[in-house]
Amino acid sequence: MIFDRRLVLMITHKDGSKFVNVSMVFRQVTLYVVLFFLSFVFFIILSISVFRSEIADINAKTMLIEERNETMILGNAILNDEMNQRLQEIALASDKIDTLENEIGVNNSNDNLVDRVDVASITGAQKAFFMKFIPNGYPLEVFSGITDPYGTRFHPVLRIVRQHTGTDFAAKIGTPVYATADGVVDLADSGWNGGYGKLVKITHSFGFKTYYAHLNEVLIKSGSFVKKGQLIAKTGNTGISTGPHLHYEVRFLEQPINPMNFAQWDMKNFDSIFTKERSIAWQSLLTTINNLMD
Repeated sequence: MIFDRRLVLMITHKDGSKFVNVSMVFRQVTLYVVLFFLSFVFFIILSISVFRSEIADINAKTMLIEERNETMILGNAILNDEMNQRLQEIALASDKIDTLENEIGVNNSNDNLVDRVDVASITGAQKAFFMKFIPNGYPLEVFSGITDPYGTRFHPVLRIVRQHTGTDFAAKIGTPVYATADGVVDLADSGWNGGYGKLVKITHSFGFKTYYAHLNEVLIKSGSFVKKGQLIAKTGNTGISTGPHLHYEVRFLEQPINPMNFAQWDMKNFDSIFTKERSIAWQSLLTTINNLMD
C-alpha cells in the first residue's frame, strides 16, 4: 500500500478552522520556479544564437570588404602598370617621330609640342576663340590654395588608394563658382551623385567637359546654356567630403585630365597649354578652328 504523505496545516479562529495543503502549494511554487528557469535558459540560448548570427554576418561583410579592397588595390596596380606602359609607348613613338623628322630633314632643334603647333600663326581672334570655348582659368574668383591635387591618392574617407579625378580648391561654404568656358549644362543635380554631392556638369565644345562638385547650392538648370564667367553654383560640403571645398574636373572625351593645366591657362601664357597637356591633338583642333573662322 502506498501512503499519500501530505503536510496539512490547520488554522483555527473564531469563525472556524481552515486547512491548508502545504504539499500542493509547494508543488505549485516549484512548478513556477522550474518554468521560470526554463524560460530564462531558453532566452539565453536564443540570445546567444542571435549574437552568433550577427557576428557571422559581420565577419562575412568584413571579408567581402577586404576582398573588394584587395581587388581595388590590384586594379589600381594594373591601371598604373598600363599607364606606365602607355607612357613608354608614347615616348617610343616620340623617338620614332624624331627619327623620321631627322631623316626627311625637318628641323627639330627644340623638341617640344609647341614647335609642332605653329603658335606664331595663331591670331588674336583665334586665341580669343580658344579662351571662350575651351575651359581655362579658375572656377573661383579668388584662389585660396589646393586641399587635394589631381592624381593617385589614399582616399581620406574610403581609406583606399584610388585616382583623384579632379583638383580640390579650398573654399568656404557659399563661395561663388563660375563656369570656365561657354557650354551647355549637362547636369545640375542636388542629389548624392555617387559621392559628388550636389553637382554641375557642363559640356563644352570640341569634346571638353567640366565638373563642379560638393556644392552647397546649384543656381542653374540642366539643359541651359552658360557663358564663361557665369555664376553657376556656390561651394559646399555635400557628398563624400571631409570639409568645405570645390572639387573641379576637366575631362576630354570623358577622360579626366589635370585641371590645373587649364586653371593656370590664360591669354598671358597662351602657349603653355600645348606643352603641359599633351593628350590633346592641338594642331588638329587649331586646323578645325581655322576652318570654322574662315
